[in-house]
Amino acid sequence: MLEKIISDWKNNNFRSFMILFFYRIMNYLYNTKYCKLFLLVCRLLQEIFFFLLRINCQISYKATIGKNIRLLHSGMGVVISSKAIVKDNQTIYHQVTLGINENLPLQDQYIIINENCLLSVGCKIISSEIGKNTKIGPNAVVYKNLEANSLYVSLNKNKSNF
Repeated sequence: MLEKIISDWKNNNFRSFMILFFYRIMNYLYNTKYCKLFLLVCRLLQEIFFFLLRINCQISYKATIGKNIRLLHSGMGVVISSKAIVKDNQTIYHQVTLGINENLPLQDQYIIINENCLLSVGCKIISSEIGKNTKIGPNAVVYKNLEANSLYVSLNKNKSNF
């Protein structure tokens, strides 16, 4: 966990670092089954800190997030669901949503973002798997699995092998 926190410090500004720092602490408390009181206290501190710094971001502590994550623009408006798996080396711009489609069967309610992806401003990824080295353009809405090494722009237009 310390390695991930150090990479968060190197790759982000102070606000983005604090978002990821609180996520990592709460995720650690959640996964190691420590007293839920510690998790509650940490959540309360997070809410106070986010209010004071005017941070508008929701990342579930139940999500799985790898290392070398860059939250640009202080993570403003970023929403990451509890069922998201975000692997290493990601760049996430503001207003990005990683959510689930609750109308799908339970086994299909997941989001997987594989290594080295770029999620541009305002993109929405709903219950999908994104392949490695994929770039998603601004305001794209993705609701299907995407192959690796591709560029996706709004209206799900695909240009493979960019």
